[in-house]
Amino acid sequence: MRRSRRSVLSAAALGLALAASGCTYMSPVQTKDFYQAADGTNANIEQDGALYAGVRNALLVIEEDGTAEFSATIANYSDEETSVELTGLSEGSSIFSTAVQVPAHGTVDVGSGEGQQQVSVDAAGVRPGVILDLEVTAGGQTDTISMPALDSSLEYYQQGEPAEG
Repeated sequence: MRRSRRSVLSAAALGLALAASGCTYMSPVQTKDFYQAADGTNANIEQDGALYAGVRNALLVIEEDGTAEFSATIANYSDEETSVELTGLSEGSSIFSTAVQVPAHGTVDVGSGEGQQQVSVDAAGVRPGVILDLEVTAGGQTDTISMPALDSSLEYYQQGEPAEG
C-alpha cells in the first residue's frame, strides 16, 4: 500500500512538471523573428554571399527650427578597414553625402553626440513624417533603403541634451 501511494504521487508530480513546462511548446520564440527594434532602418551590404558592411538605425531628426541631424551606426564585418558612403535623398535631391571610415570588425556612430562623426545636412523643406532614401555604398555594392524623418518630440532625440541615467 505504501508503494502504490508513492508511485501515484511520483506520477502526479511528473505529470505536473510536464504540463507546466510544455505550455510554451507551441509559442513562437521572438528572438527567431527579425524585426526593427528601433525607429530607424537597417541596410546590409553583402560581398561573396557574406555580410560585408551595414547601417543600423538610420534616421533623420528634424528640430522645430528646421535644422536636421542624421543619426546611424555604421558596421564593418570584414577583416579590413572599409569606407562606407552614405547619401541621403529627398525627392531625388541629395540632402547630405558623407564617407565613413570603419575599422575591421568595428562600428562608427554618426550623429551630434560626443565621439560621433557629424554629418552636415541641408534638409530645407524636409518635414517630419516623410520617408527619405538612403544610398549605402561599400565594397563596390550599393543598397538603397527607406529612412524616416522624425521630429524631436521624443526626449531622446533632442539635440544637445545629455541622456539622464
